[in-house]
Amino acid sequence: MSMSNRTILVVDDESAQRKLIRGILQQEAYRVLEASDYNAALVVQKGHIGEIDLVVIDLRLPGGHGYDLSTSLRAMEPHLRILFVSGSAGAELCKFFDMSVNDVQFLQKPFEPAELLQRVKLVMESPDPLADSAAAG
Repeated sequence: MSMSNRTILVVDDESAQRKLIRGILQQEAYRVLEASDYNAALVVQKGHIGEIDLVVIDLRLPGGHGYDLSTSLRAMEPHLRILFVSGSAGAELCKFFDMSVNDVQFLQKPFEPAELLQRVKLVMESPDPLADSAAAG
């Protein structure tokens, strides 16, 4: 499947940040859905016809934590790939959730457009690390 018909959900409470990410992804012909918080993301997922391939989630969200949101979304779509982004507390959050800062699934803000696109492709093409941890647990 070509990358261009992939659907990505961007969850960030800052509209400027969502717009920025959406613009970068749309230039590469991704279909982009947006949500501004935890609950909105669940609503968007339920209302979307077809698969969502990847969710770009800000770790700090109104209504719930980005990591918890990823768990809720994957409960409905287990194949879903996740890319976490955070500007403020990358290292501490990663330590808390037992992820490494150079984890494929974590991107520190601010990032360059090329960095985001590279990471999106990487996460979509790599073996699913969350599936392994779920299976192991």
